[in-house]
Amino acid sequence: MSGWDLRGPAMETGRVVRSELHFKLAEGNILITVGDQVVQGAVAMDGRQVTEDEVLAAGDLARVRVRYLRDSLDVRRVFGETEEVDRERGPLDGCTVLGRRWDGAWAFRLEDGAPDADQAAALNELGTDYAPALYPARRLRVGDSWEVDAAQMKRWMGHDLIRSEGKARLTLRGLRVFRGERCAVIDVKIDAAGELADPDGNMLELQLGLEGIIHRSLKSHLDVAGEMSGLMVLEGELEHDGVPVHVKVTGPMTVKGATRPQPAGVAARME
Repeated sequence: MSGWDLRGPAMETGRVVRSELHFKLAEGNILITVGDQVVQGAVAMDGRQVTEDEVLAAGDLARVRVRYLRDSLDVRRVFGETEEVDRERGPLDGCTVLGRRWDGAWAFRLEDGAPDADQAAALNELGTDYAPALYPARRLRVGDSWEVDAAQMKRWMGHDLIRSEGKARLTLRGLRVFRGERCAVIDVKIDAAGELADPDGNMLELQLGLEGIIHRSLKSHLDVAGEMSGLMVLEGELEHDGVPVHVKVTGPMTVKGATRPQPAGVAARME
């Protein structure tokens, strides 16, 4: 039988997978407009997310436990001689959540306690895009390409998007041994737009153009490493002391990710 199966078998009970994502905007520009006044500055962002997914039960009624070991975003803004530094934590940072699949759809809840409004929104969003099917349910040959909705690539876009649209095109470039594993090398191109909320609840529009590669293990069927880069544009209307403020951020963006199986019995540790 020719070609390679990149999707792999269904999840197995007891499997634990650790995923890490690092999003970075190193040399961005920020433009703030208030009425007819315009202020320009520099901005840098550094986001990190580390999770562990444990399969509690497989099959049609699958159940999982997801530990958010870290979900943070550091933002540094410079206007002339003034520097502002913020460290934000995602609503599920440090939390453990439980998920159940029913009739093909996922639903999540906190393992302990009731969620606040931000956590409830994050849990609902997690249910809409958990374990996306990025790879076709057929054997692929070198040179084969396929498209998926950008929503299925949200993990690689470095943001918790409320809405996303656009497409991603993936192409099987070839095979190679990467970090001791035989992997498929996949070229990726993402053209996407979306909407996200800042910590104050303001809605911002995001545009992304990313290109890069993913190394997918032919043994574990995990994306063991990936790296993408491109341009980010983030824009929206805010309100400060009752005054409307227009903000636009542009700059080069990089996203690096890695996923690996964890040995049985290894306890998660908060970052």
